[in-house]
Amino acid sequence: MPPSTQSRPLYDGPMPEQKKPVNWRAWAVGILSALVLVVALQNSQEVSFEVLFASFNAPLIVVILVAVGIGALIGYLAPLVLRHRRAQRGRTDL
Repeated sequence: MPPSTQSRPLYDGPMPEQKKPVNWRAWAVGILSALVLVVALQNSQEVSFEVLFASFNAPLIVVILVAVGIGALIGYLAPLVLRHRRAQRGRTDL
């Protein structure tokens, strides 16, 4: 019998599992979120704070979570604005 002209795979067994890369950003966000939650839950006492000319009383947990939210928003928006400015600058240079 002549050998087959079709190519056959060298290995007919099951394919070895490939390792999936670890998503470090997701782990870091998860750990930081857990830490913020623990710190916020441990600080439930009422505090007084001032913003510009207004004075407020609120639980410290709310103050901490609002501060973290504002920081996260700035951390998300700042790179977007910078990227947009660089793109605009690149278009005007042409």
